[in-house]
Amino acid sequence: MKRLISCVALLLLTITTQAQIVTINDGDFVHPTFSPDGKVLAYSRVVVKGDFENTEILLHDLNTNRRSILLNSRKAAAYATYRAFVTEMKWIGAKRLEVTISDGDVDSTRLIFDPQRRRLLKERAEGGDELETRPLSPVEQKAYQQASSLFPSFPREVLDNALRNTALVIPDQGIVLQKNYAGHDSNVWFLDFQNKSVRALINLPDDSANAFNGGVSFKGAIVLALSRDTKTYLFLYRDGKISRLGEFDSSGFSGIEVKHVSSSRVIFLLRTHGTTDPGNNPLFVFDGSQLLRIKENSQLYDAAVDPAGRRIAYCYWAGDKRHIVVKELN
Repeated sequence: MKRLISCVALLLLTITTQAQIVTINDGDFVHPTFSPDGKVLAYSRVVVKGDFENTEILLHDLNTNRRSILLNSRKAAAYATYRAFVTEMKWIGAKRLEVTISDGDVDSTRLIFDPQRRRLLKERAEGGDELETRPLSPVEQKAYQQASSLFPSFPREVLDNALRNTALVIPDQGIVLQKNYAGHDSNVWFLDFQNKSVRALINLPDDSANAFNGGVSFKGAIVLALSRDTKTYLFLYRDGKISRLGEFDSSGFSGIEVKHVSSSRVIFLLRTHGTTDPGNNPLFVFDGSQLLRIKENSQLYDAAVDPAGRRIAYCYWAGDKRHIVVKELN
């Protein structure tokens, strides 16, 4: 870093939990995903036979503690070229679960299930052309228009490139970005819509392109993530001041993943390790003024919080496999 920014110690927080609901530890499990009512947990199992990696999709009724298979490995193998694995899983309604399975090459298949009836309702093959430019979302399009109007001298091509990559859009408030464009600096900038100003938040060396990996905004404060070499750093921007919160060992860092937002807090995961790299991906609670780290597991892989904020599922490394434990969350 060009300049030393004061480091604020992170408080360690052990989440207060009630009785443990269930532990799922008879395999390698990933992508825990709560149903909208928090009563069912969907997840996938990594199934390896010889050199071939396959997947299964399962449901766990948290009230009855019963598990059922929604898609078995035999049927999942039909979606593989070299292997089959789940890349995304989300509920799109009380009675619909959407799952994306990669074929291990460049394509994927999006599946929509009716979990209650254990039926596959729709499947759609999707291309994976890496050269295809990702379109801007409506929120990003609006931010682009606002920034272009307020800051006409800011290069449009730089803004567009940042929005399609790691820029953090704070609706109607501004954009935090790194330019990552030939001929431009590597600093982290804030395009502040409210104060109609463009300011450098963090000055970085010229060889720090792609260091900024997004952030999360809550109640006027912003937590930012930067990666460099084998370290990931968290910064807090609040009341016009920037401070460094801490640093973490990192390999294959990919960003901040928001797990739950309520009126009082946001829970997010800092992804510091690749999807197949055992290691801890820290989990945090942020209330706009304090950032607290949840110390529930020493090798956290992922986490999920139900929409009501009452239950949490920890997915953690145990040797070379990932297990899941579900607990009540206060």
